[in-house]
Amino acid sequence: MPDQILIYLIVALNAICQLMLIWRQKFAPGVKWRYCCLAIAIPVVIMVSMRLFIAGGLIHGRVADQTTFERYLTTIASILLLAGPWLVTITTLFTRKRQSMVTIATTE
Repeated sequence: MPDQILIYLIVALNAICQLMLIWRQKFAPGVKWRYCCLAIAIPVVIMVSMRLFIAGGLIHGRVADQTTFERYLTTIASILLLAGPWLVTITTLFTRKRQSMVTIATTE
């Protein structure tokens, strides 16, 4: 199986795991869907933009042929592919904690 498909599979499985964690949080349905869409959108946008950069000739497809700037851009995109859904999940956890603290403060 080509490496690209394996990378996409890993990113998809990571996003699915994060979606399950987000879905377990007690939010209003609209808020849950917003966070879930964001967790899916971040990797998809990065994958599509990197493919467009390569197809448009803005960056080289092979890492060995890339300049320093292209290599940094590829590294940042690679990190965000996996870290994007994690950042959304962490945001939901902090939002949930903040909401519970606000609820406690308003009842006192």
